[in-house]
Amino acid sequence: MASELCKTISVARLEKHKNLFLNYRNLHHFPLELLKDEGLQYLERLYMKRNSLTTLPENLAQKLPNLVELRTTVSFVAYCCSAQCLQTFDLLS
Repeated sequence: MASELCKTISVARLEKHKNLFLNYRNLHHFPLELLKDEGLQYLERLYMKRNSLTTLPENLAQKLPNLVELRTTVSFVAYCCSAQCLQTFDLLS
């Protein structure tokens, strides 16, 4: 993981951000750092537009229990969170 991305996630974890913007990061894989420990359990909105993601982690709803909005461009979604986890799931760019 690029150091800038790692720093952004670490700051969000330490400062208990409710919104995290990871747009335009040229990501090809979902950053697993987002799912480590319970540091981002209060995250409500995750913005990941204009990356190159093809899948989302199966345990996304479990690891980010307060996530209500995920905005991403996904070419192929292998898994989608349950409706109770995400109120808004935007797959458009």
